[in-house]
Amino acid sequence: MTTKMRLGLLAVTAVSMLTCPFAAIGGEKESVLTVFRVLVGAPAVGVAPGSVLMVPGPLVMVGRSPEAEAQDVLDLMAKLKDGYRLSEVSLAASLARAMAPKEEVEMPAVTGDLAVRVALLAFDDLKATYTVSIGKPGEAASEVKVVIGRGRRGIVGSRDGEAAPYVFLTLEPLNPISPPAGEAEAAKGEITTPKLVSRVTPVFPEQARKACIDGVVVLECTIGADGAVQKIRPVRSEPMGMTEAASEAVRQWRYEPAHNAAGKAVPVVMTVTISFRLDRAAHEKPEK
Repeated sequence: MTTKMRLGLLAVTAVSMLTCPFAAIGGEKESVLTVFRVLVGAPAVGVAPGSVLMVPGPLVMVGRSPEAEAQDVLDLMAKLKDGYRLSEVSLAASLARAMAPKEEVEMPAVTGDLAVRVALLAFDDLKATYTVSIGKPGEAASEVKVVIGRGRRGIVGSRDGEAAPYVFLTLEPLNPISPPAGEAEAAKGEITTPKLVSRVTPVFPEQARKACIDGVVVLECTIGADGAVQKIRPVRSEPMGMTEAASEAVRQWRYEPAHNAAGKAVPVVMTVTISFRLDRAAHEKPEK
């Protein structure tokens, strides 16, 4: 029998390939794993602000699932560019966070001193409710409440002044991970968490690095009673080889296996979240 659990984030930078330690994150009942992306759009030259529909304060667009509509971030960027008549749209930051109710996350600064903050109000198996505030220090921030279905994507957008960049924040509350059929009773037992003893750092795909695209890959992994990774199923994929790079690395990891109350080694299913993060400051330096 196999039970499920969730483990935390491994961060990879394209420049130094440093990794952050594995950190436990809350169980599915206490938190919801949310993936954020910050996109910045530059206004096109000669396009009057009034010709682009931007309501006062943030704009909210709730789309279909990323898999059905625009799983590839490049498709989303192209849609925003065309829809808002922008000269270009770039990916400024990607972030994954297991959020508990009332918890707030501040996005990395992407343009001037504009601050973007997200707070989780509540969630269940079907949806998550957030508040998103966008504003500058000392000024009243624009705030909007958005309800997003689990496994879907919402977009909140705003503009930093009449001629300043557009800022878009995407929010994706991932679907809950449920125990396999017939194994719910096993999940109630006293089963230890597998301990990572050997890992291989994922290689940041060159295609993604050159395109300045980073992202978050979520893998569902079966850890066998021998501590080897037996099966991998992508729960959330990324383009340009990131999903494949994450899977190839995790397939080589080895664990001290989980044990039940009787001390017997048992297989478990867990999720591993790998965040490919570019060091954009280093990336912008000219190569010698």
